[in-house]
Amino acid sequence: MLSTATMFALPVSTVRSVALVVVSALLSGTVWALQRPVDRAGPVTLSIVGTSDLHGRAFPGNGRGGLALLGGYLENLRTARAVDGGAVLLLDAGDTFQGGIESNLSEGALVVDAYNALGYDALAIGNHEFEYGALDDSASGTEESADMRGALKAAAVRAQFPLLAANVIDEATGRPVAWPNVRPSTVVDTAGLRVGIVGVMTYDGLTKTLAANVQGLATAPLTPTVEAEARRLRGRGVDVVVVLAHAGGWCEQFDDPADLSSCDDDAEIFRLARELSPGLVDAIVAGHTHAGVAHEVAGIPIVQAYARGAAFARLDLTVERGVGVLSSRIFAPQALCAAVGADGSCREGGSTPEPYEAAPVTPDASVVAAMQPELGRVRRWRAAPLGIVIETPLARNAEGFESPLGNLFADALLAAVPDADVAIGLGARRGGLRTDVAAGALTRGPLYDVFPFDNRVVTLRLTGAQLRQALVVELARGRRGLPGLSGARVEVGCEEERPTLEIAWASGVPIRPTEALVVATTDFFAARASVRSAATPKTEWAFAPLVRDAAATWLTARGGRLGALDLLSPPRWEALDGGACRVAD
Repeated sequence: MLSTATMFALPVSTVRSVALVVVSALLSGTVWALQRPVDRAGPVTLSIVGTSDLHGRAFPGNGRGGLALLGGYLENLRTARAVDGGAVLLLDAGDTFQGGIESNLSEGALVVDAYNALGYDALAIGNHEFEYGALDDSASGTEESADMRGALKAAAVRAQFPLLAANVIDEATGRPVAWPNVRPSTVVDTAGLRVGIVGVMTYDGLTKTLAANVQGLATAPLTPTVEAEARRLRGRGVDVVVVLAHAGGWCEQFDDPADLSSCDDDAEIFRLARELSPGLVDAIVAGHTHAGVAHEVAGIPIVQAYARGAAFARLDLTVERGVGVLSSRIFAPQALCAAVGADGSCREGGSTPEPYEAAPVTPDASVVAAMQPELGRVRRWRAAPLGIVIETPLARNAEGFESPLGNLFADALLAAVPDADVAIGLGARRGGLRTDVAAGALTRGPLYDVFPFDNRVVTLRLTGAQLRQALVVELARGRRGLPGLSGARVEVGCEEERPTLEIAWASGVPIRPTEALVVATTDFFAARASVRSAATPKTEWAFAPLVRDAAATWLTARGGRLGALDLLSPPRWEALDGGACRVAD
């Protein structure tokens, strides 16, 4: 880990403006000395920068984005505020860690290290922050404990800024969760001001993550939560109250903050602004909807800047200590652009650095350096061999009815549940198999890329009729998403131009409608199955193995060489009569 002074050092080559700023930076060794002066009389400018829904995209793509580039924009803005005696408040509205491969494999640690270097002041917990579940052992990639919030808690402890969750309730206590460095709100002292920040999550956020990881938690309604916490902060004498919300809106036009005609007027964050007591909240930094907002609603400026590190939001407040906010200026979402072409547009390969605050934007090398330790560990983990050679590519979508890669995962699920009769695996829809597997010696990295999610292996106890009905539903969803099967065969035929199916054991013997079966599958499938009442109780899901770990274990145990035909012969999904019935794509 880099020292604080190293991470926040302001390089001399980038220091601009008056000689006083240069001297101050060199003497202090940190940019924070520039933007956090002693108390001064009169109004000051507080620039609030908001990001959201990074989803682990720490690195640039197509000439845009990347946390190091964000650092360059921030450096220019902080320099500008240092000149006028103001400050920059840097906030993130959640769904920050889950998504990018490097962030996923470090369980968010790589992004936390970058955010520490960038100098974030607070982060609101989003629904996808819960998806890593228990903390993995850094050496083996296996889970260390059954605390299904372990990875999130570890990220919070690692962070040099608080994680906020005022309306995430521990059902055992009836109060907001109280984990190390996780709290309902925080107060930041900067530029002679006291700024209170309340963090909240969308009302149904806990339903949009892995169920096993949020058992025992609930969300309280936004408006009364924000009202109560904002009043508490006002009682502590803050000059400004900011709501940092993993809840958002949606707008298309940003030229007039007062014009909501291009917005979803009923968006959750707009309803919150209208329901709050007038004058209680001064600004909202929003997220969750992956959209843009730069508008004023019920007198409250709201900013939000899309997702995946493509842009950031900005709002400038003019504030006087002891008086409060005098005025605000709302900026349209700012694209993170590495360079511009001759026509001034942001493009990959542009030759001129993007200007911001009257200076070129240069990526912050300290952010790159902060990510290197975790990045190196992730690369070593990805390179670890699984002891098996893939002879021919394994596709997630074959030309016919079934996928060899889907069947591989189904075989792994069946092996992971010793008493299972049948396994229903994964298709290629959203939340399913993400990519194919190339031929060659298989390592952990490519297998992880196929299925990076923390879903778990669970069981269903079904009759033959219930299994058939579950597969009918999958068939209706279309060929592209047909799940892999193990231990059973399905014949798809036609009846009055409608697809029909019959199921049998792998031997070809029909499975009787009344036959009792133990079916291995994923928690995702179990939760959506029409026979979900027959599933393993959710309280047991937390102790079930991860799907990707089951696949790695199965491959290593099998060893040797494996090709697509090994997983397709005999067929497990078979279309009769040449597949005459049309199945939706």
